[in-house]
Amino acid sequence: MIDDLLGGSGEAWEKLIDRYGALVRSRVADVAAVFQRGRDWSTIDDVTAEVFATLLARDAAALRAFRNQSSLATYLAVIATRVARRVMAKLVRHSHGQRDSLDDLDDRPSAVDPESLLIDREERDRLLTLVDRLPQRQKDLVVAFYREQQTYAEISHRFDIPIGSIGTTLRRAEERLRQWIDDETE
Repeated sequence: MIDDLLGGSGEAWEKLIDRYGALVRSRVADVAAVFQRGRDWSTIDDVTAEVFATLLARDAAALRAFRNQSSLATYLAVIATRVARRVMAKLVRHSHGQRDSLDDLDDRPSAVDPESLLIDREERDRLLTLVDRLPQRQKDLVVAFYREQQTYAEISHRFDIPIGSIGTTLRRAEERLRQWIDDETE
Protein backbone atom coordinates (compact mmCIF):
# COMPACT_ATOMS: atom_id res chain seq x y z
CA MET A 1 0.00 0.00 0.00
CA ILE A 2 2.81 2.43 0.85
CA ASP A 3 4.41 1.97 -2.56
CA ASP A 4 1.06 2.63 -4.23
CA LEU A 5 0.57 5.75 -2.08
CA LEU A 6 4.03 7.02 -2.94
CA GLY A 7 3.25 6.34 -6.58
CA GLY A 8 0.29 8.70 -6.34
CA SER A 9 -2.49 6.13 -6.51
CA GLY A 10 -5.83 7.68 -5.64
CA GLU A 11 -7.23 4.22 -5.01
CA ALA A 12 -4.48 3.52 -2.45
CA TRP A 13 -5.25 6.83 -0.74
CA GLU A 14 -8.96 5.92 -0.49
CA LYS A 15 -7.99 2.52 0.87
CA LEU A 16 -5.74 4.16 3.49
CA ILE A 17 -8.55 6.52 4.57
CA ASP A 18 -11.10 3.69 4.69
CA ARG A 19 -8.83 1.39 6.66
CA TYR A 20 -7.12 3.86 9.02
CA GLY A 21 -9.28 7.00 9.05
CA ALA A 22 -11.20 5.98 12.18
CA LEU A 23 -7.96 5.13 13.98
CA VAL A 24 -6.42 8.49 13.12
CA ARG A 25 -9.57 10.36 14.19
CA SER A 26 -9.68 8.37 17.43
CA ARG A 27 -6.08 9.34 18.28
CA VAL A 28 -6.86 12.98 17.47
CA ALA A 29 -9.97 12.83 19.69
CA ASP A 30 -7.90 11.35 22.54
CA VAL A 31 -5.38 14.18 22.28
CA ALA A 32 -8.21 16.74 22.03
CA ALA A 33 -9.64 15.39 25.28
CA VAL A 34 -6.30 15.94 27.01
CA PHE A 35 -6.46 19.55 25.85
CA GLN A 36 -10.06 19.88 27.12
CA ARG A 37 -11.44 19.93 23.57
CA GLY A 38 -12.85 16.42 23.52
CA ARG A 39 -16.27 17.53 22.30
CA ASP A 40 -15.03 20.11 19.80
CA TRP A 41 -15.90 18.00 16.76
CA SER A 42 -15.04 20.71 14.25
CA THR A 43 -11.51 21.03 15.65
CA ILE A 44 -11.14 17.23 15.79
CA ASP A 45 -12.14 17.05 12.12
CA ASP A 46 -9.72 19.87 11.22
CA VAL A 47 -6.84 18.24 13.08
CA THR A 48 -7.64 14.84 11.52
CA ALA A 49 -7.40 16.48 8.09
CA GLU A 50 -4.10 18.05 9.19
CA VAL A 51 -2.74 14.59 10.04
CA PHE A 52 -3.50 13.35 6.54
CA ALA A 53 -2.05 16.53 5.03
CA THR A 54 1.12 15.87 7.04
CA LEU A 55 1.36 12.42 5.49
CA LEU A 56 1.50 14.07 2.06
CA ALA A 57 3.69 17.03 3.04
CA ARG A 58 7.24 17.35 1.77
CA ASP A 59 6.71 14.78 -0.96
CA ALA A 60 5.11 12.31 1.49
CA ALA A 61 8.19 12.30 3.76
CA ALA A 62 6.27 10.70 6.64
CA LEU A 63 5.15 7.81 4.44
CA ARG A 64 8.63 7.46 2.97
CA ALA A 65 10.03 7.17 6.50
CA PHE A 66 7.92 4.06 7.22
CA ARG A 67 10.33 1.11 7.57
CA ASN A 68 8.00 -1.76 8.56
CA GLN A 69 9.49 -1.79 12.06
CA SER A 70 5.92 -1.67 13.36
CA SER A 71 2.50 -2.14 11.83
CA LEU A 72 1.23 0.63 9.60
CA ALA A 73 -1.59 1.17 12.11
CA THR A 74 0.89 1.79 14.92
CA TYR A 75 2.98 4.08 12.74
CA LEU A 76 -0.06 6.14 11.71
CA ALA A 77 -1.27 6.31 15.33
CA VAL A 78 2.10 7.73 16.37
CA ILE A 79 2.01 10.32 13.59
CA ALA A 80 -1.61 11.22 14.42
CA THR A 81 -0.74 11.67 18.09
CA ARG A 82 2.32 13.79 17.31
CA VAL A 83 0.52 16.06 14.86
CA ALA A 84 -2.53 16.37 17.10
CA ARG A 85 -0.39 17.35 20.09
CA ARG A 86 1.43 19.97 18.09
CA VAL A 87 -1.73 21.46 16.56
CA MET A 88 -3.73 21.34 19.81
CA ALA A 89 -0.88 23.01 21.69
CA LYS A 90 -0.82 25.72 19.03
CA LEU A 91 -4.58 26.18 19.36
CA VAL A 92 -4.26 26.54 23.12
CA ARG A 93 -1.39 29.03 22.78
CA HIS A 94 -3.48 31.10 20.40
CA SER A 95 -6.74 30.86 22.36
CA HIS A 96 -6.27 34.41 23.63
CA GLY A 97 -7.34 35.60 20.19
CA GLN A 98 -10.55 33.46 20.20
CA ARG A 99 -9.80 31.90 16.82
CA ASP A 100 -12.45 29.46 15.68
CA SER A 101 -10.59 27.15 13.32
CA LEU A 102 -7.20 26.01 12.17
CA ASP A 103 -7.53 28.29 9.15
CA ASP A 104 -7.44 31.28 11.49
CA LEU A 105 -4.09 30.33 13.00
CA ASP A 106 -0.95 32.07 11.92
CA ASP A 107 2.37 32.89 13.49
CA ARG A 108 1.67 36.57 14.05
CA PRO A 109 1.59 37.52 17.71
CA SER A 110 -1.83 38.42 19.03
CA ALA A 111 -2.51 41.46 21.15
CA VAL A 112 -2.25 40.19 24.72
CA ASP A 113 -2.15 42.19 27.91
CA PRO A 114 1.27 42.53 29.64
CA GLU A 115 0.13 40.54 32.69
CA SER A 116 -0.71 37.52 30.52
CA LEU A 117 2.64 37.79 28.76
CA LEU A 118 4.42 37.81 32.14
CA ILE A 119 2.45 34.78 33.36
CA ASP A 120 3.17 32.92 30.10
CA ARG A 121 6.88 33.74 30.40
CA GLU A 122 6.97 32.55 34.01
CA GLU A 123 5.21 29.29 33.09
CA ARG A 124 7.60 28.73 30.19
CA ASP A 125 10.63 29.38 32.41
CA ARG A 126 9.27 26.99 35.05
CA LEU A 127 8.72 24.30 32.41
CA LEU A 128 12.24 24.78 31.00
CA THR A 129 13.64 24.36 34.51
CA LEU A 130 11.70 21.11 34.88
CA VAL A 131 12.86 19.87 31.47
CA ASP A 132 16.45 20.36 32.66
CA ARG A 133 15.72 17.91 35.50
CA LEU A 134 14.76 15.10 33.09
CA PRO A 135 17.17 12.23 32.43
CA GLN A 136 19.46 13.19 29.55
CA ARG A 137 17.83 10.94 26.92
CA GLN A 138 14.33 12.23 27.72
CA LYS A 139 15.58 15.81 27.80
CA ASP A 140 17.29 15.41 24.40
CA LEU A 141 14.13 14.02 22.80
CA VAL A 142 11.84 16.63 24.39
CA VAL A 143 14.08 19.45 23.15
CA ALA A 144 14.41 17.93 19.66
CA PHE A 145 10.68 17.28 19.27
CA TYR A 146 9.04 20.24 20.97
CA ARG A 147 11.60 23.01 20.76
CA GLU A 148 13.39 22.15 17.51
CA GLN A 149 10.22 20.60 16.02
CA GLN A 150 12.06 17.67 14.50
CA THR A 151 10.08 14.74 13.15
CA TYR A 152 10.31 11.26 14.62
CA ALA A 153 12.36 10.23 11.58
CA GLU A 154 14.83 13.09 12.11
CA ILE A 155 15.13 12.30 15.82
CA SER A 156 15.63 8.61 15.08
CA HIS A 157 18.46 9.40 12.69
CA ARG A 158 20.04 12.08 14.91
CA PHE A 159 20.13 9.97 18.09
CA ASP A 160 20.39 6.57 16.36
CA ILE A 161 17.34 5.15 18.13
CA PRO A 162 14.38 3.17 16.78
CA ILE A 163 11.54 5.39 15.64
CA GLY A 164 9.08 3.29 17.65
CA SER A 165 10.75 4.16 20.96
CA ILE A 166 10.51 7.92 20.52
CA GLY A 167 6.80 8.25 21.36
CA THR A 168 7.16 6.10 24.46
CA THR A 169 10.14 8.12 25.68
CA LEU A 170 8.31 11.40 25.04
CA ARG A 171 5.19 10.15 26.87
CA ARG A 172 7.28 9.13 29.88
CA ALA A 173 8.94 12.55 29.91
CA GLU A 174 5.54 14.26 29.65
CA GLU A 175 4.17 12.16 32.51
CA ARG A 176 7.17 13.03 34.65
CA LEU A 177 6.81 16.73 33.84
CA ARG A 178 3.06 16.65 34.61
CA GLN A 179 3.76 14.97 37.94
CA TRP A 180 6.38 17.57 38.85
CA ILE A 181 4.00 20.38 37.90
CA ASP A 182 1.20 18.79 39.96
CA ASP A 183 3.59 18.42 42.92
CA GLU A 184 4.51 22.11 42.68
CA THR A 185 0.89 23.27 42.60
CA GLU A 186 -0.23 21.19 45.61
